[in-house]
Amino acid sequence: MEVPYLKPLLSENRPIWIMGVHDVLSAKIAERAGFDAVGVQSLQMALVNGQPDIGVITPDEILAVCRKIRRSIHLPIVVDFEQGFGEPYASVFWMQEFERAGVAAVHIDDYGLPYKCPFIPPHVMALEPMEETADKIRAMVGEKRDPRFMVIGRPGTYVARVHPDEESRRRDWLRRARAYREAGADALFAICWTTEHARFFRSQVEGPLMTIRTLGTEINVDRVQYSSDMMELSVDELHALGYQLQIEPTTMLGVAANAMVQAMALEKRTRKITSVASQHGNLYELMDLWMNVPEVRRIRETYVQAELKGRCGPDGRA
Repeated sequence: MEVPYLKPLLSENRPIWIMGVHDVLSAKIAERAGFDAVGVQSLQMALVNGQPDIGVITPDEILAVCRKIRRSIHLPIVVDFEQGFGEPYASVFWMQEFERAGVAAVHIDDYGLPYKCPFIPPHVMALEPMEETADKIRAMVGEKRDPRFMVIGRPGTYVARVHPDEESRRRDWLRRARAYREAGADALFAICWTTEHARFFRSQVEGPLMTIRTLGTEINVDRVQYSSDMMELSVDELHALGYQLQIEPTTMLGVAANAMVQAMALEKRTRKITSVASQHGNLYELMDLWMNVPEVRRIRETYVQAELKGRCGPDGRA
């Protein structure tokens, strides 16, 4: 099967919109809606498994999901590669496993241990040494099997909150970003809490830039949050700022989870299954859209029913 890659899209001079998915159904929905690629992130993988996003989900679990998605849709797949799952050999090993599974790109971060998610306080004051992450990126770029496969470096300065002031944070982010580009990263991943951050990062580094935005994080001042001006930007406005790639980790899953909660509350209250019929939709349409039932019919009509008819007489009896 021909792997759809992300890198060729960069030459089209338009926003590349990557929608976070967690299984085949969500990937099919993203493809049907017209997104450019799908992203398998640790955050939504942890969410569907009822676990915090602190490194609990293993690369094998992510790999299994990617294999299923690859055989079901025709969009590029972008994978959250965490910290590379170990030292450089381990990073190369797992990268090649994802390549074999038909993944188009991975992004690797430099978050120190204990592992941190920016939305789970308290924020651990640690980052992996820049040189260690650069070594992993250098090894991955040197060992990837196809030049179209992308290794994206993700400086984590603005997640770890290691530095005491904005000036030192910016210096550290730039050191890391430039080191990862020099190591061969095909793009950089910038976490922009504000549009001012977005403009600054773009003004300081060259090459493709990816950013991420997560819904529901602008409402709690006690945790890391995006500014309202950053959240309100369209993907076209982000592209105009110089960000060719935008990924959303939990949009689909958050909407789906809340819809399920509301539907179950309604059914429990009314005590009638029909109270959620409109939200459910037509079962046969669902099966045709998402469960590949038309292909079942094609196989049966071509290879089973035709042969059965050949064994029957004019009256339909064998």
